Amino acid sequence: MFGSFFASNSVSVKPETGAVIQAPTMSLTIPLGALDEETVITYSETSLPEPSGSVVPIQVAYKFGPEHLQFNKPVQMKICYDGRPEFLKGKREDSLQIQHYDPKTNKYISYGGDVDLVNHCVTTSIYHFSNYILTAQNLVLGNNPPTIGGATFFPGRLIEGLPATVRTTITDWDASAIVTARFYYRTQGSGSIFKSIVMLPDENDGTNQFYQAKIPATDIVAQGLEYYIEVYDSLNARVTRPATAPTAFDTVNGDIRDAVTPIRFQTTITRMTAGFSRDLTVQVKGNSSATYYPVPAETMTFAGGKGVTSRPNWLSARYTAQVIGGSYIQASYGNLNLSMPINVYPGIMVRMLILYNSAELPNPFEVTAGSTTALDAVGYDSFNNFIFVHPTFASDGVIGTFGDPFSDFGKFTALYYPTDRTGTISVSLGGFTSTYNILVKGFGVLCQYDVGRFDSTCIFN
Repeated sequence: MFGSFFASNSVSVKPETGAVIQAPTMSLTIPLGALDEETVITYSETSLPEPSGSVVPIQVAYKFGPEHLQFNKPVQMKICYDGRPEFLKGKREDSLQIQHYDPKTNKYISYGGDVDLVNHCVTTSIYHFSNYILTAQNLVLGNNPPTIGGATFFPGRLIEGLPATVRTTITDWDASAIVTARFYYRTQGSGSIFKSIVMLPDENDGTNQFYQAKIPATDIVAQGLEYYIEVYDSLNARVTRPATAPTAFDTVNGDIRDAVTPIRFQTTITRMTAGFSRDLTVQVKGNSSATYYPVPAETMTFAGGKGVTSRPNWLSARYTAQVIGGSYIQASYGNLNLSMPINVYPGIMVRMLILYNSAELPNPFEVTAGSTTALDAVGYDSFNNFIFVHPTFASDGVIGTFGDPFSDFGKFTALYYPTDRTGTISVSLGGFTSTYNILVKGFGVLCQYDVGRFDSTCIFN
């Protein structure tokens, strides 16, 4: 296990602020609006599971709670590791990924990841809580076939008569390219011929690893689906998941829609200030479970010309109020429609926060010596709606500096120190000021072999 101890902690997170949770080898950024209600988030390092197929767990594993918690927005997870060869177990560093692990089935589902080869961290987005493992890949000389990471469904439990989005990671390890990716499916237990649909790259995914497809509502029934995924690369290497598909296949359960409230926004709002926004995610519910699952709205409207809508990410919708008066905010998913009355008022900002990846900074916020961190600022009205603002960023000068306010707005560069330093950063706008404590983690000093004693704080080169 990378690190000197098992990290374990709990943090209470509010929906209107989100949170950045930092641990010795992990950070988790829960953006504002990702939760339905204030929630106590727990995490703990756990023992590594056994390898499975070409997937090799490496260095660190985390368990998060509440288990199976669903997020209304992508949540950013970063896991860091020791980049020395002996800790990488001889695996290629660029093959590292973050994977969800199910201890009941010993199956892994890859969430891919952007590998930072300089700072030795892997970053990806997750959508629910479970066990997450840092893994490496067993690769061979020559052409390696693509790796299919496993399927994630939205909604997480299929609901009869509603469409569903299926997402997977597909990683090509060599100089070849992905030629085709198809999702094959049939009604669970039917024994019928598999239908297939093309999986296309997610254009909003910066890692270029995610592919997705939309299963028509007419093909979703209460029994659920049997499915597999097939991929070819440009060198004609074929791979399926499961490996022996279609002889073997995976399953996802289905349900009928809830008879009372099959669709909702994740929160109810009645008032907004003109110029302010609220991010809302559509959720759907089946009859046999109390869980509401997030889905991407197919249409979204701020009725009567009182506002506009946009999509900050593929899963949620942003409603921005513009004109004072009564209106409705509306959305649809499949043949379900959703409408919520809203009144738009004149108003002002009542508080301001510094954000990192759309979540409020923790206090203190840890950064690495010499690193640059992109920060932002947001103001709130009295109804907890937000507006992005352009304040003056400042630091105490001891820990670092901010870039040009026009070309490098909000970019904080920590000074390069061998030992830890503490200081503050702040934002100011129109009489509002918010200040946060910053801990700059020192880079250490090189070990001196002639001192005659071992210094655990130094770095071997």
